[in-house]
Amino acid sequence: MSVFTSALRTLFVSLVLFAFSSLAITGVCAAVSESEAELRIGEAEMAVSSAYVAVLEAERSGANVSVLLIKLTYSGSFLAEAQMCYRNGDFDGAVYYADLSVQSVGGLVEEAEQLKALAIDEFKDRSFQTVVASSLVVVVIVLGSVYGWRFFKRRYFEKVLKMKPEVVKR
Repeated sequence: MSVFTSALRTLFVSLVLFAFSSLAITGVCAAVSESEAELRIGEAEMAVSSAYVAVLEAERSGANVSVLLIKLTYSGSFLAEAQMCYRNGDFDGAVYYADLSVQSVGGLVEEAEQLKALAIDEFKDRSFQTVVASSLVVVVIVLGSVYGWRFFKRRYFEKVLKMKPEVVKR
């Protein structure tokens, strides 16, 4: 029985050491997971803020950014969910939602820059068309005024020349 008891003691000691080592490893993994979650949330915040700035600049240039705002709203809600998970200690959920937030703004900056460039080009085209149309209208008004004046002046002189002076006795 002594072999059996020593085997039980060895097994018991091994289980206790295994339990303590797994707790220690879990604690280390939790710390790594927490720092990783914090890092991913920081990356998501940077991605969302840069996308927000790009969308704001595109909107200021006159672009229609309604679709981009919808994507930005989804990204912001994912980021808020990641922050709530982080505060609650759910680091896996925080990493998951932070990654979703980054993925949802992926390409949003490029889309905003394209819309901004398109809006600037359209503004330049409209400005050119407005200048050309205004110039043509001014030319038409000036030429119409000159020809109108000449027509009025000719008719006036024809009327005056056709008049005959009358002699009135007093």
